[in-house]
Amino acid sequence: MSVAAAVLAATAVLLRRPPGRWWVRRRLGLGEQQQVGARWLAAPAAATAAVVLPLLPQVGGPGVVLVATAAGVAWFSVRQLRRARSRERLARRRGEAIELLGLMAAELRAGVLPHRMLAGLAADFAMMQPAARAAELGGDVALALREASASPGHDLLRDLAGAWQVSDRSGAPLATVIDRLEQSARVDREVAREVESGVAPARATGRLMAVLPVMGLLLGSGMGGDPVEVLTSTWIGVVCLAIGCGLACAGVAWIERIAAAAAELR
Repeated sequence: MSVAAAVLAATAVLLRRPPGRWWVRRRLGLGEQQQVGARWLAAPAAATAAVVLPLLPQVGGPGVVLVATAAGVAWFSVRQLRRARSRERLARRRGEAIELLGLMAAELRAGVLPHRMLAGLAADFAMMQPAARAAELGGDVALALREASASPGHDLLRDLAGAWQVSDRSGAPLATVIDRLEQSARVDREVAREVESGVAPARATGRLMAVLPVMGLLLGSGMGGDPVEVLTSTWIGVVCLAIGCGLACAGVAWIERIAAAAAELR
């Protein structure tokens, strides 16, 4: 157990190092946001392991497999929940960017000067504050918009920066370009919604199939058997439980990967 604790502690140290330095983290494919989350979770995970690992010999071999299986399923469930919330947050930010374009086009058509338009919108859209400051100080608004577009979900600001730069250099009407950009973004959003609605049944089916064995356990218990006791107290039971949970998680991950690939191909 001391060896396992040392391995977990070493893993925690690797995850807490600054991004981009460790081969292990590059091989795992951890992005910047995932690396930050991993660094914050590394210390609690190591502390929990230090408390739990000495207690495992008291519950025996099947208990060790059972605890590892439960921990793996919990980690997978939390990861799927975070990904779902990330998708929702990304869609909300893209909708916010489309709304911003519509308001910009409307104010420019009404005759509002560009720098006043930016100052007014910056009060409601935090992503426009750097551009508004740049316009107020006579700086490069297009550069500020490109920097703001690096935030997930705000990629439309990159196109807006290009339109702003062209309008600033050539004197072309900015309202018309932004209006067309908004229309194109709305079409893309509708396509994304169609794709999401198409893959939603597959996601729901995969999650249902993953939890369906629980209904089988309840059915077996209702018929007078004790499948939970077999799965949690015998070697063959806990091994079958671990394999079943692993296959269920793999199935859900496979469906999520297919759905993500479909969303990228839209």
